[in-house]
Amino acid sequence: MERCMKILPQSRLARVRPRLCATFAGLLVALLASACTPSTSTASPQGATAPRQDVAPMQSSATPATTATATPPDAGSVLYFIYDVDGDGAVSYEVANGSVATFWFGHAFEVAGTRYYTGFAWNTPQKYGKPGEDDVGPDSQVTLTEATFTLTGDKPDRPWVFKGAEPWIGTVGAYGTAPDIDSKRKPLEYRTPAGKLVLAVPTSTFATGTSIESYTVLVFNPDYEKSEDGQVWASLGTVITGEDNSAACDDGQVMPCVNNKGVLAFNAVAGSDLPSISVTATGTTISGPGQTRALGAADARQYHYDAARKAYVEK
Repeated sequence: MERCMKILPQSRLARVRPRLCATFAGLLVALLASACTPSTSTASPQGATAPRQDVAPMQSSATPATTATATPPDAGSVLYFIYDVDGDGAVSYEVANGSVATFWFGHAFEVAGTRYYTGFAWNTPQKYGKPGEDDVGPDSQVTLTEATFTLTGDKPDRPWVFKGAEPWIGTVGAYGTAPDIDSKRKPLEYRTPAGKLVLAVPTSTFATGTSIESYTVLVFNPDYEKSEDGQVWASLGTVITGEDNSAACDDGQVMPCVNNKGVLAFNAVAGSDLPSISVTATGTTISGPGQTRALGAADARQYHYDAARKAYVEK
C-alpha cells in the first residue's frame, strides 16, 4: 500500500474526496509517542505530552523494524500529517478559518502480513457566515479524516512509516461534534474475502437525558487503487446497540425507565464481500404508554450494506 494523499485546501475538506498523489515523499518529522502502554486502539486525548519518537518518510521498500512492540504515532502527530498544521502536540486546534480539528480514535491492525496504525480525526466546517449563521443543530455533522502508518521502518528508533492521509472519509455526529469513543467496549474487526477490514468503533452519545451506545462502522481497503472512489478508508454509517434513559425518566415519574444493551456481530453473506451486521439486545424497552417489557431473541436487529447509500441500513 504505497500511497500518499494530497492535503487539499481547507475550504474543500468537507466536500471533496481526495485524489491519490505522491506529495509527502522524503518528509521526516519528529512525532510524539503515546504516553500510555501501546495497545491495539487508542482514543483522544492520549499521548499529548509524551517523549518524541521519529517516523520514517514514505519509502518504496523497507525491512520490518526489529522492535517487538512499537508505540504508534501520537494524536498530535496524526493531526499534523492530516492537516499540515502544527498544533505543538495539542489534540484539538484550529486548522483554517474557524475549522477545528480533533483527534478521535487510533487503531492498530494487521492485513496481509503488514502491521498498520490508523489515527482518525474529525473537523468542523470552516466559518464564512455572519455571527449566528454558523449555529449548529442535529443535522450539523463533522468530517472524518485519517492518517495511516505501517510498521515497516528499517531502524528501531523509526519503526513507523507514514503511508498517507485522507481529508475526507465520511461524516459523523450531530450538533457540530463527533460521538464520544466508548472506552469500556472494544472495537470489533471483520476480514472480508477480498481482503478488506471492516472496523466497528464503539461510540456513545447523550441527548435529552438518554445515553445511546452505538458503533461507527468503517472499512479499510488495501486495494484502493482498484476501487471506483479510490478511497482507502470509508465510513459506512452508525449502528445503535443500546440506550439508557435513567437521566430523564426520574425513576419512572416522567416516563418509563428503560436500559438495554446490544451485542454486535458480523455475519458472512453469500455473494457479498461485506458482511451483514446483527445486534442482539438484552434489557428493557418501552412497550406502550407507561409500560416496559423485556427484550428477547425476537428483538434482534439485522443490518445490510446498501451500495446505493454506501452505508449499513436496518432490514
